[in-house]
Amino acid sequence: MSFFSVGFTVKGGPLSNNYSSATVDEPKLSPHWVTGFADAESSFSLKVSKSSTTRSGWNVIPEFQITLHSRDLLLLRKIHTFFGIGIVGEREDRNQVYYSVQSARAIVNVIIPHFDRYPLITQKRADYLLFKQAVNLLIQGQSRSSFEGIRDILSLKGSMNKGLSDTLKLHFPDILLFPRPVVGEQGIQDPSWLTGFVDGEGFFYVKSLKNKRYSSGFNLTMVFSIPQHVRDEALLTKFIDYLGCGRIERAPTRPEIVNFSVSKFSNIKEKVIPFFQSCSLHGIKRMDYLDFVKVAKIVEIKGHLTPEGINKINSLKSGMNSSRMYN
Repeated sequence: MSFFSVGFTVKGGPLSNNYSSATVDEPKLSPHWVTGFADAESSFSLKVSKSSTTRSGWNVIPEFQITLHSRDLLLLRKIHTFFGIGIVGEREDRNQVYYSVQSARAIVNVIIPHFDRYPLITQKRADYLLFKQAVNLLIQGQSRSSFEGIRDILSLKGSMNKGLSDTLKLHFPDILLFPRPVVGEQGIQDPSWLTGFVDGEGFFYVKSLKNKRYSSGFNLTMVFSIPQHVRDEALLTKFIDYLGCGRIERAPTRPEIVNFSVSKFSNIKEKVIPFFQSCSLHGIKRMDYLDFVKVAKIVEIKGHLTPEGINKINSLKSGMNSSRMYN
């Protein structure tokens, strides 16, 4: 029996290629989704600059930020609404939009309680824990009131993200870095976390290669993938158990990247597509998913073995991911 006919429907009509349709009539963001998306797309940082108005001679601004392509502006506004603090801005020269929270008080009152209750599970959690300690020091006024206070914050900053800049190393050559927290293996607590993570890091795409051995003239493969830095390989491995399918792949040219991949059609049909039907994507990636489903419908009835079916698939493929046109 076709899985498309049992509890699985795709609303009819051609999918509009504009981002305004991506979030229409969608449910509110789940806190687990927000954490999953933050695991994929957010950053926790400490901006340090010289200051003539503080006793320490330095000023520190903490920032929680999410930066996306401008096509996902509506999604960013939904995140802004979810937290109820911060600002949404645009970098027109880069086709980027961003959500930013720079108030230490707002971070302590809203951002930290959220991520304490709904924890990050990638290695980004280590940056968050260091960030949290630094913000607590800022609330106590240590970075403004004493040179030792700024050194304590720099000790934390040096273990975050890319560490200290060359300028800060020049001014503080003997900073001892705070030990980076060890993030142990953690499981996925809610399916919405995975949906949020895929909204940020996942891909739905179709590979069609010319091959004379097939009656249609093409060999077609549908792929769902999630690439990550090798430091989160253990987490990617858990996706195999969670979804009941997939494998871990490595690219010889990029040894620092590992990829969770599902390409067996029966797994795409029976596990991947139903998962995202029951736990909806929220961003622009939902449009790629819907086109992915349309391709699967063609493949299920063997349409990909005909020139007409391949033409339809190639037409859908040409509008997915980076090839999609937006108004």
